[in-house]
This record gives sequence, structure tokens and C-alpha cells, in this order.
Amino acid sequence: MVFENPEDEEEAIREFKESKEYVSVSTRLPNIDAVLLGLRCKRENKTTSEFIRDLIKKNINSPRRQFLSGKNKIVYNKTNNSFSWFVQLDSGQEFEVLSNLNLDFIKNLDLEINEAMKDRNAWINNTKGKDSVDIPAELLGGKGES
Repeated sequence: MVFENPEDEEEAIREFKESKEYVSVSTRLPNIDAVLLGLRCKRENKTTSEFIRDLIKKNINSPRRQFLSGKNKIVYNKTNNSFSWFVQLDSGQEFEVLSNLNLDFIKNLDLEINEAMKDRNAWINNTKGKDSVDIPAELLGGKGES
């Protein structure tokens, strides 16, 4: 394009620069992260630009809640004598966490959960007796166990 007035040319260039359809975005990564990103992109058959673009599109206008509400479900499959673990959200959506779990896995998981709950209860209750109640430390003027 030829402009008779140099100011018109400058304005056209400014408008073009401001109305770019695409803009580059970049970041610096530690070497290990860059290698892992490259491997992930290769596994997904994407370029790093495609991968990053997809991440941005998924996250830019969709703030995510950190915690969802729901419950765990363990379902026994009689056909193959195994269990499946599902999470059912309060919204009704159901997601499979793991499938084809054998009985030994479920027993071990149950044992580990019970042990962790005992540890939690011992910590929370500080091995207090049935009649014991929580007393604010401030009442004791900072004396006693913490």
C-alpha cells in the first residue's frame, strides 16, 4: 500500500499491530520441566505450541473449584470377581477411579484407611478419655502440653 500522508501509514501500521489475530506467549522453564514437556508432547503427538495452547484454552475462562462434593462407591463385579472404585459427585456425575481391583487390594486399602483414622483420632483427641473435652490453651496461660 502506498500512502500519500506518512501519518496515515503510521496509523495503519499501529492498527494492524493492535488487531493481530495471534500473539506469541512464552515462558522460561527449568531444563527438567522442558524435557518432561517435550516427552509429554511427543506421547500426545502434539507440538509444544499446541499443548500450551490447549492448556490455556482449557483454563483461561474456566476457574476450577479446588474441592468437589460427593462420595466414594466401591462396587463388586460378580462376573470377574473384582471391585471398582467410583466417585459420585453431588451433581450426580460418576467417575471411575480404579477398576479390576482384587480382594487383597481392597482389604489392604481398608486396613490402611483404618490405621490412618486411628492415627488421626489419636492426634486430634490427643488420647483423651471419654469424659475429656477440649480446653483452650489460653485458659492455662500457656502452661501444659502443646
